[in-house]
Amino acid sequence: MPHKKRKNRRMRGLMPGLGAAGLTRFPRLGQVLTSLEKKKRMRSSGEGELALGLLQGLYRLLDEKGTLYALKRSSAEKHKAMTLHSALAALKARDANGELMRVRYACHLLNSVAMGPMPVVLARRRTDAAGQVSLALDLTAEPEPECTYDLAVVLMRRMDKAQEYTRQLSQQVTEQFLPALDEVEHMELEVAGRRAELDAELAQLRALWTPDAASQQALERAKATILGTARNIHKQIAVSVDTFGSRYYALCKSDSDFDLHVRVRVPQKNPDKTHEWFVKRLVAGMRRNRAFTSVQWLARTRVPIVKFAFKAGRRTYEGDVSFNRGLGPAKTKMIGAYMRADPRVRTVLMILKHWGVERAITSSNALNSFGLTMMGLAFLIEQRVVPPLQLLATTQVTDDAWAELDALHASPQAISALYAAPDASVAQTRKQVPKCLATRAPLPDWACDGVRTYFLNDQQQLAQWRSPNRKSAYELAFELFRHYGARFDSVGCAVSPRLGSTSIRRSSLERLQAPMPQAVLEQPRQWDRRLRLLAIEDPFELELNCARLVPAEWVEGLRWEMRRAAAVMAGGSLARLFVRPSADIYCDASVWAPAYARLARLAQSPEDKRVFDPEVDVTAATTIPLFEREAKAAKR
Repeated sequence: MPHKKRKNRRMRGLMPGLGAAGLTRFPRLGQVLTSLEKKKRMRSSGEGELALGLLQGLYRLLDEKGTLYALKRSSAEKHKAMTLHSALAALKARDANGELMRVRYACHLLNSVAMGPMPVVLARRRTDAAGQVSLALDLTAEPEPECTYDLAVVLMRRMDKAQEYTRQLSQQVTEQFLPALDEVEHMELEVAGRRAELDAELAQLRALWTPDAASQQALERAKATILGTARNIHKQIAVSVDTFGSRYYALCKSDSDFDLHVRVRVPQKNPDKTHEWFVKRLVAGMRRNRAFTSVQWLARTRVPIVKFAFKAGRRTYEGDVSFNRGLGPAKTKMIGAYMRADPRVRTVLMILKHWGVERAITSSNALNSFGLTMMGLAFLIEQRVVPPLQLLATTQVTDDAWAELDALHASPQAISALYAAPDASVAQTRKQVPKCLATRAPLPDWACDGVRTYFLNDQQQLAQWRSPNRKSAYELAFELFRHYGARFDSVGCAVSPRLGSTSIRRSSLERLQAPMPQAVLEQPRQWDRRLRLLAIEDPFELELNCARLVPAEWVEGLRWEMRRAAAVMAGGSLARLFVRPSADIYCDASVWAPAYARLARLAQSPEDKRVFDPEVDVTAATTIPLFEREAKAAKR
């Protein structure tokens, strides 16, 4: 029993909108509907307003007339307390029937609205053998069934947070919702008079996301140190060390991690054992080097890596080393090629990446930075800012080639025939080779770890590319947010940077492990574990969904965040785009009801009325003044 109480206490400390259910950003649909039902009951009974009024009255009364008590006989910390009977009489508090409020009913009210650390709590007085009186507080907000507390206590250490608590409680009691922002679909930019200011803000952002010379020098030193250690292990083992990830194309901060790839070519005799022996020796050598303050080999992960901390001057950089996994470096080089083809790609991806960090969107437990980058690239190819480099051998792309790409998008048979099936014979694989959209010549086959990794990476060809889309990076970023937030069909379509489209039917991508949502929703009790409302095809590993870890609620939250971003950018503000989410706005799960309306309709089924009540009203009765609240939160 004590263990259960401790667990309940921890769970009550979580705010439903932030940090619940292991998600850092968006609540579960069940939490949203439960909160809506609770508010509906409070509103119909009037208990919510009564509890809020009682709490505010008790706070003022205790602050003015409360008697100081110690929590323990030896404790110097004291808090103001008053008997509930006297407090209710002084406040002339009345219940929903207009009668004088009883102590038991007051206890019920205070416990019905408890959320997190309350400034006013309930307590009993206890007297020890020496006659000393102290307080026995109820910090769990979970009274025993037949218990009535005789004291109300204001905790002095929480007095400074009482106003914020009352504001959050008011939001819990009253029905307030985030704006749905559906009007974003038809919004246009209004930045005519702010070009110079936006350019200055973008310049500051570029400076933030460009690593300084010291960190780049430290990266080269770390690479040289690892390479030297590796080459000293055995003369017959060929070793190379390369950078991949955002450090490769320098879209990172100065304190960003070092992602390194070590390619090891061991003798053919017992290669697996030799490779394991080599990694162990490398880890031991790195640990002996004083430049590495920490070295840890994670051998049981999907991709075994060595994590390290490298000291250079006064800074310490964290990093990862992976082995003989060429797909990571190949994907990195492809992103770099797109950035070289058009400088706007780098700027748009920078805005997207900074937004994902500041708004707590990107996460290793949901959608990581690579997945968000693939969404950005697919959109920019679709807008013809850059050509689809995996389908071309030249950047001289004619209108006929673009028409060929559009025809490919519309034909499931053509998409399926583009690459040979994984189980195809060698002869069939050689025969079934993709052809360049512009020249119709067969494209080279760059095999890496058994996967086709070709993309156009000719420096001269990339330099010759001239985009027919002349919009600025700011305009493109706005259109990206508007598209994914208001126009993108995440239920029926998949994002494919390989094909350069955000609207490929999921059924056309036979190898992608992202089943159609309708098939999952036919099993209502499993939808929360299997439903994937976002599908992003990996550019090389075609069966891999880059959004495979993203729950359905997270997608709906992401779409709302995209609409918010578009609405902010439409007004010509880059700084407001990156305002961090405040618990003052998102503390209650039910505020997400308008954003989750589509998911609620999808998930409702006659077989499961216990969680999904079709009578729950998810229309916005009172809209939170979002941008005004964000402005105040930013000032605090």
